[in-house]
Amino acid sequence: MSFFRNYLRENKVLHDPRFDEIDEDFLVQALLQARMNRSKTNIVIKTGFFGKRDLERELKTQKAKDALHFVSAFLGYLVATPISYQKEIERFKAYFTPGFANDPSKHEQLRRGLRESFFEANLESLEATETLDALFDIAELKKAPG
Repeated sequence: MSFFRNYLRENKVLHDPRFDEIDEDFLVQALLQARMNRSKTNIVIKTGFFGKRDLERELKTQKAKDALHFVSAFLGYLVATPISYQKEIERFKAYFTPGFANDPSKHEQLRRGLRESFFEANLESLEATETLDALFDIAELKKAPG
């Protein structure tokens, strides 16, 4: 079972069944690392989901819990966001999630696209964010990966 879907289930939120659990976990793990490190350069994505045990241990810290809560909200779970944001985050997930675990070009594209505001935003600001472009450079989605 995926750590992210378990987390959503614990928070009584339905997950999005369209995506592979492993790809979804890797995407969430990348966003979680970026948020916790407040950097897009310190994202380490390894095949085989090396971090499951380490991640579970790390997720017991308040810093990690807060970061996971924010990432879940960023992805459209846990807080209500404007319709325009919801539509853009759906395209974001539909683009990045499939194949994310094993696609280094998508990893790099995600790194390039994260804006500094992603590291500083809070849950309240997500509730008022009209466009994903405030946190992620949407132009990166239009570029070919790699």
